[in-house]
Amino acid sequence: MTQLIALDSQQHQHYKLQEDTLFSHMKSAHIVPLEVNEFAAAAAHLPIVFVKDSNTGQFRACVMTGIRPGQNLYWHETGWQAGYTPQALRNYPLLAVQADKPSAEYIIVVDAQSSLFNQQSGHPLFDADKGTDYLQQRARSAIAQAQSVNLTQQFIQRLLELELLVARTLTLTPQGAEAYDLTGLYVINEQRLAQLTDQQWLSLRANNSLLAVHAVLMSMNQLSPLVARSQ
Repeated sequence: MTQLIALDSQQHQHYKLQEDTLFSHMKSAHIVPLEVNEFAAAAAHLPIVFVKDSNTGQFRACVMTGIRPGQNLYWHETGWQAGYTPQALRNYPLLAVQADKPSAEYIIVVDAQSSLFNQQSGHPLFDADKGTDYLQQRARSAIAQAQSVNLTQQFIQRLLELELLVARTLTLTPQGAEAYDLTGLYVINEQRLAQLTDQQWLSLRANNSLLAVHAVLMSMNQLSPLVARSQ
């Protein structure tokens, strides 16, 4: 279970952070969070879909890494197998969070339950009461991801306003196995996209959302290779 705590130069003076090359905390995840600034790079390797939190109703963008819950076909004990690594994996176990006010500074938090955060091995996080160069570099990456989350939510909100997201059941048929329905996913409605007015098209192009839409649509070409990995 995740336990997020704020990094503190006094409390965590002797703590270190190991580099994560296996991403074992996600080895059973069939979807992995993705931000809009990653769509173009990820689309050539992984299918991009959207999921809805049943409790909050909030949508998130994700890449599919498996065709069944509990299955990650790109995780392997020798290393990550996909051609793109989402920043959510690269930044773990660090996150950047803000206070209630949007203008507030970011606070770097860590998953205290992660074995990567320890006092035995890895990169030192603090030198006296100051963060090391390594921590500052990791913190910048975590903050960049947090800022991308806000942009992603703005993009998704625009899709919802234009009624471009639609629930879709994906019928997947691994070779030599019965067809399997994967539910709970949302995709871009191509029929609705074709019906947009000129003004709506221009509004998507104005903030580069149109590029992200095309990346999502192109990424679905990676669904067949994903299914093939399950054979």
